Amino acid sequence: MNKELLITLEILLTVVSPLLFLYLKSTWNLRVVILCLLGLPLVWYFTYAPLHEIAHIAGTYLVGGMVVDTKLIPRFWLGEFGRAWIETRGITHPWQQLVSTGSPYILNVICIVSGLFILRRRLSGNPFVVGLVFLLLCLRPAFDFLSELTGYVSGNRGDYDAMRTIIGSGLVSVYIAFSLGLSLISIVIVLKRFAAMRQSDHHIAVPREEN
Repeated sequence: MNKELLITLEILLTVVSPLLFLYLKSTWNLRVVILCLLGLPLVWYFTYAPLHEIAHIAGTYLVGGMVVDTKLIPRFWLGEFGRAWIETRGITHPWQQLVSTGSPYILNVICIVSGLFILRRRLSGNPFVVGLVFLLLCLRPAFDFLSELTGYVSGNRGDYDAMRTIIGSGLVSVYIAFSLGLSLISIVIVLKRFAAMRQSDHHIAVPREEN
Protein backbone atom coordinates (compact mmCIF):
# COMPACT_ATOMS: atom_id res chain seq x y z
CA MET A 1 0.00 0.00 0.00
CA ASN A 2 1.19 3.54 -0.78
CA LYS A 3 2.89 4.99 2.30
CA GLU A 4 1.00 8.29 2.23
CA LEU A 5 -2.33 6.46 1.88
CA LEU A 6 -1.45 4.17 4.78
CA ILE A 7 -0.57 7.11 7.03
CA THR A 8 -3.80 8.84 6.03
CA LEU A 9 -5.79 5.74 7.03
CA GLU A 10 -3.94 5.61 10.35
CA ILE A 11 -4.82 9.26 11.01
CA LEU A 12 -8.47 8.63 10.16
CA LEU A 13 -8.59 5.59 12.44
CA THR A 14 -6.74 6.93 15.49
CA VAL A 15 -7.36 10.69 15.37
CA VAL A 16 -10.27 11.79 13.18
CA SER A 17 -12.78 9.02 13.94
CA PRO A 18 -12.51 9.21 17.76
CA LEU A 19 -12.80 13.02 17.66
CA LEU A 20 -15.87 12.78 15.43
CA PHE A 21 -17.48 10.30 17.81
CA LEU A 22 -16.62 12.44 20.85
CA TYR A 23 -18.09 15.64 19.44
CA LEU A 24 -21.00 14.38 17.38
CA LYS A 25 -22.27 12.39 20.37
CA SER A 26 -21.96 15.40 22.67
CA THR A 27 -24.42 18.12 23.64
CA TRP A 28 -21.99 20.96 22.94
CA ASN A 29 -22.93 23.82 20.63
CA LEU A 30 -22.63 22.76 16.98
CA ARG A 31 -20.59 25.82 15.98
CA VAL A 32 -18.07 25.11 18.74
CA VAL A 33 -17.97 21.45 17.73
CA ILE A 34 -17.17 22.36 14.13
CA LEU A 35 -14.37 24.70 15.21
CA CYS A 36 -12.89 21.98 17.43
CA LEU A 37 -13.07 19.39 14.65
CA LEU A 38 -11.30 21.75 12.27
CA GLY A 39 -8.68 23.02 14.70
CA LEU A 40 -7.67 20.01 16.77
CA PRO A 41 -6.30 17.90 13.88
CA LEU A 42 -3.96 20.82 13.11
CA VAL A 43 -2.85 20.87 16.75
CA TRP A 44 -2.20 17.14 16.52
CA TYR A 45 -0.16 17.50 13.34
CA PHE A 46 2.14 20.14 14.81
CA THR A 47 2.65 18.30 18.10
CA TYR A 48 2.87 14.56 17.45
CA ALA A 49 6.29 14.50 15.74
CA PRO A 50 7.94 17.13 18.01
CA LEU A 51 6.76 15.34 21.17
CA HIS A 52 8.01 12.02 19.81
CA GLU A 53 11.45 13.40 18.93
CA ILE A 54 11.74 15.45 22.14
CA ALA A 55 11.22 12.21 24.07
CA HIS A 56 14.09 10.67 22.06
CA ILE A 57 16.21 13.72 22.91
CA ALA A 58 15.40 13.47 26.62
CA GLY A 59 16.20 9.75 26.64
CA THR A 60 19.49 10.37 24.82
CA TYR A 61 20.70 12.96 27.29
CA LEU A 62 19.44 10.86 30.21
CA VAL A 63 21.89 8.08 29.32
CA GLY A 64 24.80 10.41 28.61
CA GLY A 65 24.53 10.78 24.85
CA MET A 66 24.45 13.90 22.69
CA VAL A 67 22.05 15.16 20.06
CA VAL A 68 23.89 16.78 17.15
CA ASP A 69 21.03 17.37 14.72
CA THR A 70 17.22 17.36 14.80
CA LYS A 71 14.18 17.73 12.59
CA LEU A 72 11.02 18.06 14.64
CA ILE A 73 8.27 18.86 12.13
CA PRO A 74 7.70 17.09 8.78
CA ARG A 75 7.67 19.49 5.83
CA PHE A 76 4.04 18.85 4.86
CA TRP A 77 4.20 21.66 2.31
CA LEU A 78 6.63 19.46 0.37
CA GLY A 79 4.45 16.37 0.69
CA GLU A 80 6.32 14.80 3.63
CA PHE A 81 4.39 12.63 6.06
CA GLY A 82 5.92 11.74 9.41
CA ARG A 83 9.56 12.37 8.52
CA ALA A 84 11.18 13.72 11.68
CA TRP A 85 14.37 12.51 13.30
CA ILE A 86 17.31 13.19 15.58
CA GLU A 87 20.98 12.38 15.11
CA THR A 88 22.85 11.27 18.22
CA ARG A 89 26.39 10.61 19.37
CA GLY A 90 27.87 8.93 22.40
CA ILE A 91 25.38 6.03 22.46
CA THR A 92 27.72 3.04 22.61
CA HIS A 93 25.97 0.50 24.85
CA PRO A 94 22.79 -1.47 24.10
CA TRP A 95 21.05 -0.24 27.24
CA GLN A 96 21.71 3.35 26.21
CA GLN A 97 20.25 2.69 22.78
CA LEU A 98 17.23 1.01 24.33
CA VAL A 99 16.48 3.98 26.60
CA SER A 100 17.06 6.51 23.84
CA THR A 101 14.91 4.59 21.34
CA GLY A 102 12.17 3.55 23.74
CA SER A 103 11.63 6.90 25.49
CA PRO A 104 8.70 8.03 23.27
CA TYR A 105 6.81 4.83 24.01
CA ILE A 106 7.33 5.19 27.75
CA LEU A 107 6.01 8.74 27.38
CA ASN A 108 3.00 7.39 25.48
CA VAL A 109 2.04 5.06 28.32
CA ILE A 110 2.40 7.88 30.85
CA CYS A 111 0.24 10.11 28.65
CA ILE A 112 -2.54 7.53 28.30
CA VAL A 113 -2.70 6.86 32.04
CA SER A 114 -2.74 10.61 32.72
CA GLY A 115 -5.42 11.16 30.09
CA LEU A 116 -7.68 8.54 31.64
CA PHE A 117 -7.22 10.07 35.10
CA ILE A 118 -8.09 13.56 33.84
CA LEU A 119 -10.97 12.76 31.51
CA ARG A 120 -12.74 10.25 33.73
CA ARG A 121 -13.01 12.92 36.43
CA ARG A 122 -14.41 15.62 34.14
CA LEU A 123 -12.01 18.28 35.41
CA SER A 124 -13.23 20.55 32.61
CA GLY A 125 -16.43 20.86 30.64
CA ASN A 126 -14.91 23.09 27.97
CA PRO A 127 -15.22 21.28 24.61
CA PHE A 128 -11.85 22.47 23.30
CA VAL A 129 -10.01 21.56 26.51
CA VAL A 130 -11.63 18.12 26.61
CA GLY A 131 -10.78 17.50 22.97
CA LEU A 132 -7.22 18.76 23.41
CA VAL A 133 -6.56 16.52 26.41
CA PHE A 134 -8.10 13.55 24.60
CA LEU A 135 -6.06 14.33 21.49
CA LEU A 136 -2.66 14.80 23.14
CA LEU A 137 -2.87 12.21 25.89
CA CYS A 138 -4.85 9.40 24.21
CA LEU A 139 -5.06 9.79 20.44
CA ARG A 140 -1.51 10.98 19.78
CA PRO A 141 -0.03 7.91 21.54
CA ALA A 142 -2.49 5.64 19.70
CA PHE A 143 -1.32 6.98 16.35
CA ASP A 144 2.32 6.67 17.42
CA PHE A 145 1.86 3.04 18.43
CA LEU A 146 -0.06 2.10 15.29
CA SER A 147 2.25 3.96 12.93
CA GLU A 148 5.34 2.34 14.41
CA LEU A 149 3.69 -1.08 14.25
CA THR A 150 2.85 -0.79 10.54
CA GLY A 151 6.41 0.31 9.84
CA TYR A 152 7.75 -2.62 11.85
CA VAL A 153 5.53 -5.15 10.09
CA SER A 154 6.42 -3.76 6.66
CA GLY A 155 10.14 -4.15 7.38
CA ASN A 156 11.13 -0.53 7.91
CA ARG A 157 14.10 0.02 10.19
CA GLY A 158 12.21 2.05 12.79
CA ASP A 159 12.22 2.22 16.57
CA TYR A 160 10.61 -1.17 17.13
CA ASP A 161 13.16 -2.83 14.87
CA ALA A 162 15.99 -1.15 16.78
CA MET A 163 14.48 -2.36 20.06
CA ARG A 164 14.11 -5.87 18.62
CA THR A 165 17.86 -6.08 18.01
CA ILE A 166 18.44 -5.34 21.70
CA ILE A 167 15.71 -7.18 23.60
CA GLY A 168 14.45 -9.66 20.99
CA SER A 169 11.28 -9.94 18.92
CA GLY A 170 9.34 -11.70 21.70
CA LEU A 171 9.50 -8.80 24.15
CA VAL A 172 8.83 -6.30 21.39
CA SER A 173 5.74 -8.26 20.38
CA VAL A 174 4.51 -8.30 23.99
CA TYR A 175 4.99 -4.54 24.23
CA ILE A 176 3.19 -3.98 20.92
CA ALA A 177 0.19 -5.99 22.12
CA PHE A 178 0.21 -4.18 25.47
CA SER A 179 0.48 -0.70 23.93
CA LEU A 180 -2.22 -1.23 21.32
CA GLY A 181 -4.52 -2.80 23.90
CA LEU A 182 -3.96 0.09 26.31
CA SER A 183 -4.65 2.62 23.54
CA LEU A 184 -7.86 0.92 22.48
CA ILE A 185 -9.11 0.56 26.05
CA SER A 186 -8.35 4.22 26.85
CA ILE A 187 -10.19 5.50 23.78
CA VAL A 188 -13.23 3.29 24.45
CA ILE A 189 -13.36 4.32 28.12
CA VAL A 190 -13.22 8.03 27.32
CA LEU A 191 -15.83 7.83 24.54
CA LYS A 192 -18.18 5.75 26.70
CA ARG A 193 -17.70 8.24 29.52
CA PHE A 194 -18.81 11.19 27.42
CA ALA A 195 -21.58 9.22 25.72
CA ALA A 196 -22.95 8.34 29.15
CA MET A 197 -22.76 12.01 30.16
CA ARG A 198 -24.85 12.94 27.12
CA GLN A 199 -27.48 10.36 28.01
CA SER A 200 -27.64 11.63 31.60
CA ASP A 201 -28.05 15.20 30.32
CA HIS A 202 -30.99 14.10 28.16
CA HIS A 203 -32.64 12.35 31.10
CA ILE A 204 -32.55 15.34 33.43
CA ALA A 205 -36.13 16.17 34.26
CA VAL A 206 -37.32 19.59 33.20
CA PRO A 207 -39.05 21.39 36.10
CA ARG A 208 -42.75 21.94 35.45
CA GLU A 209 -44.23 25.38 35.87
CA GLU A 210 -46.51 25.74 38.84
CA ASN A 211 -49.97 27.12 38.25
